[in-house]
Amino acid sequence: MPEQRNVSDDALDAFSAAPVDTPSRDEKIEPTKAQIDDTPTESAPSYGILTKRKPLWWHRHLESEERHRILAELGIKRQPGWGFRFSTMLALSVIVAVMGMSADSAAVVIGAMLLAPLMQPVLAAAACIAMALFRKSLTAAGHILFASIGAIALAYVLSALFVNGDLPSEVTSRTAPDIRDLVVALAAGTAGAYATVRTDVSSSLPGVAVAVALVPPIAAVGITLETGNETLARGALLLYATNLAAIVFAALIVFVATGFVPPRRLATTFPRTAAVSAIVALTVIAIAVPLYRASVSAAQDTDRELEAKAIVDNWLGQIKPANTPTVAFNNQRILVRVRSFEDPVDDQPLTEALQLQFGDDRIVSLEWEKLARFETTTTIAPTTTVLTGAERLADDVEKIIDEWLQDGDFDGVRRVDALIIGDGVVRIDASGAGNSPPIEDLTTRLDAALDETLEVQLTWVERRNVTSDAGPTADELLEEQIVVISEEWARATDVTVLDVAYDGLDAVIQLAAETQPDATDFVNDVEALLPDEAGVRVLFIRRLDITTTTTTTTTTTSPTSATGTLP
Repeated sequence: MPEQRNVSDDALDAFSAAPVDTPSRDEKIEPTKAQIDDTPTESAPSYGILTKRKPLWWHRHLESEERHRILAELGIKRQPGWGFRFSTMLALSVIVAVMGMSADSAAVVIGAMLLAPLMQPVLAAAACIAMALFRKSLTAAGHILFASIGAIALAYVLSALFVNGDLPSEVTSRTAPDIRDLVVALAAGTAGAYATVRTDVSSSLPGVAVAVALVPPIAAVGITLETGNETLARGALLLYATNLAAIVFAALIVFVATGFVPPRRLATTFPRTAAVSAIVALTVIAIAVPLYRASVSAAQDTDRELEAKAIVDNWLGQIKPANTPTVAFNNQRILVRVRSFEDPVDDQPLTEALQLQFGDDRIVSLEWEKLARFETTTTIAPTTTVLTGAERLADDVEKIIDEWLQDGDFDGVRRVDALIIGDGVVRIDASGAGNSPPIEDLTTRLDAALDETLEVQLTWVERRNVTSDAGPTADELLEEQIVVISEEWARATDVTVLDVAYDGLDAVIQLAAETQPDATDFVNDVEALLPDEAGVRVLFIRRLDITTTTTTTTTTTSPTSATGTLP
């Protein structure tokens, strides 16, 4: 009996592997496909006719129409205008990604993931390797390479235009990949390839694009390169390479297992496909090693910081810090930062506990920032004032005079220096730039607003602007007097005067000492120099020396202002 041949497999192999470039060839193939469909199966009696071979249990048979659909979707069968469409969508996705990351908007970055077309050539490379079409796989790899370089260049330019200041978290979060990113890429690559083969689950492809994002990491490479941070750029590039290698490896396995490769072609090309697949697998393993180490190191650092914070909390005891203490490990140094309103406590027990837990060779440094509270010593009780007739008259007259002085155009300041009202006479001492306003205008205003007629007597002093060559201003002279009083009081109380400033409204004096002095008399002396509308602010910094022989301790006291006397 002659050897039976599987015409179905042979025809499918020829149909899917050979290029179908001309319509005439498609017309010739159609009758052959019809003949294959009419070929008896193994259930028919064998009379020397050709029968179909039963597929392997692990290898699903895929119809030729489905295979051609996949080749077209992945761009392996080149279509007119594919390059322009691919480049346009890639550029748009990079623009959206950079804008989203610069604004620190996760929603916008997700939009860039959905626009990105990079998944197509990546899956095409995996499909070509599975089919042993190595020249086409190199073509797909070239598309990926040029697309990656172009995306980095475009992201670099956009970063120079729109990204300023510190890098947003959407960028930095893609510069430190670990083993979890590889696991996600493997799972998403498997899902992407399976959704491509099976039309009934193709709706999952948008979710795959979000899960294994390709454009945001490559855009992060361009952003970090533009800012000059090569370390972060290498981290983002590692994440991008992780996603690429994992997708190719997982998709390659899926394409073989789902029957995308015809059985006879798989049997004849298996050694070459296996060799290239091994190279891809080794690449994935090579990437997995540093990612696993990074994951282990991050977990160890987290556990170590949690242990150290527990020791710090136990050492503080009943002391309530202003915020949560921080612990940082820097090589052999452990730096503990505490901010509190209370005085520093003995840090020797902390040093011993941390060295016992993490090693005697550790250097423990404590930074204790003591915050100071200042409160006024006097309170003003609310009072109710009942004005007499004379007081109401004086208040009304003063308002009218102020309005009269400010009328007209003048360069400078006009003010009332003295005002006396009595026996039907208003005596005004005023001064200002230029001549005084017309006194007849003031008399008219008073007659219109008041029930009684008042005689107006005005003494006017003209004020002129002088240059700095004429000597110090009144405010500068007053500031010099405040400096003299401050230095005299400081010498008597063992206090250091750091700065004195007076701007015409407030006198600000900065002091420093080991202990907080009683500044009541000092504040009263300064207030006596100032006009009634001016105020006094005293800023006090407490200086402490908590240096020990075993730790490096820095204490900073935050200055706090107080108006009035110090407690």
